[in-house]
Amino acid sequence: MYNSNKIKSIFSKYILTNSINSIKPYFDKKHIEHINHSIHNFLNCGNLSKGFISYRCSSCNFQHKMKLTCKSRLCPSCGYNYSVNWTNSILKQFINIPHRHVLFTVPKEFRKFIAYDRSILSKMSKAINNIFKYQFHNIKDKVKRKIYIPKSNPNYFTNSDIINYGLITVIHTFGRDLKFNPHIHAIISLGGFNKKFQYKELKYFHVPSIANQWKFSLCKLISNANYPNDIIKIQAKKAVSNVYDNDVRFFFNVAGNDINNPKYIIKYLGRYLSRVPIAEYKIVNIDFNKNSLTFKFEDLSNNKEVTYSTLSFKDFVAKVLFHLPLKYFKMINRYGFYARRISSKVKMSLFYLKAQVNKKSLSLFRKNFKELWDFDPFMCPHCNIYLKRYELFIDNGLSPPIHKFYN
Repeated sequence: MYNSNKIKSIFSKYILTNSINSIKPYFDKKHIEHINHSIHNFLNCGNLSKGFISYRCSSCNFQHKMKLTCKSRLCPSCGYNYSVNWTNSILKQFINIPHRHVLFTVPKEFRKFIAYDRSILSKMSKAINNIFKYQFHNIKDKVKRKIYIPKSNPNYFTNSDIINYGLITVIHTFGRDLKFNPHIHAIISLGGFNKKFQYKELKYFHVPSIANQWKFSLCKLISNANYPNDIIKIQAKKAVSNVYDNDVRFFFNVAGNDINNPKYIIKYLGRYLSRVPIAEYKIVNIDFNKNSLTFKFEDLSNNKEVTYSTLSFKDFVAKVLFHLPLKYFKMINRYGFYARRISSKVKMSLFYLKAQVNKKSLSLFRKNFKELWDFDPFMCPHCNIYLKRYELFIDNGLSPPIHKFYN
């Protein structure tokens, strides 16, 4: 069966209550409300009767309406638009130097505990930043100093230390089979600036040190997390003990992942941004009579062999909703000179290393609209002047309708 809105067709024709009830033990009331709200917005995405904004020409009165979209992480279309817009935006800030892609994973023994406390995910990103800070700041050498030098001392950092580096982390909670498999993709600059704001390369990382620090940090986060009850907390501490006793290896990959092209890095990052856990083309069959579907994925544990999995609608919807983060939860975190707030001296140092991009390109929406209808959505096709906002209508069914006209 072919359907360009496969996921929406399943959500609209299947009773979702059973799926939502099955995941309730892992979420608080606020999160469940957000899930219900996201589903409602997703099902009404692009529906003119639920919301639109119209523009009109002040000269010839030409007018057209544009549908309001849901901006939900459940929506494949909105997720794609978000990822493209974000990558175009971040590319303007990217530094034209080599980077490395590093993958930090979580052993199976810990995954269910992260499901109970999603705040662990953001703490994992901070832990990764601290791990790289240890490498760039040469903390190991500073600990060995015969004379203690506090961080407030101007001599704490030497000219060989890289104080300002760049790091972007992208939190990913699902595997290709839709199972809960939290892991973090990190893009780290292979260099940075010392205390004199001189650029220095750093292409070697002490892998055993990073691996041990990641293991220690994650075990500490699992032990100290905020769980729904004491039974789960005891289970978590026991899992941490077993991991140490059995010397469980924490997979963390850096081999052969150097990236020299900033545009390629951004394109790569865009794959892991705000999107539904499964691409619609991977859903190969939908059976509404049996309330089931079949999707395909590349099994990484079996040399990327294409594997087919059949799920009931109940299980499929539950798996998709399970990965929906709370509103405003940051799946992408930026550190060092990629952070939103950096000093003016760092900004000046970065200026000459910025990637060259076209800053005047049209937005994705305007570009696609122009290709489809052969005119700019914000320009009158007859008078060639900018259109003005004329009418706004919103009726999401959750709050009083909004209907107003602009002067």
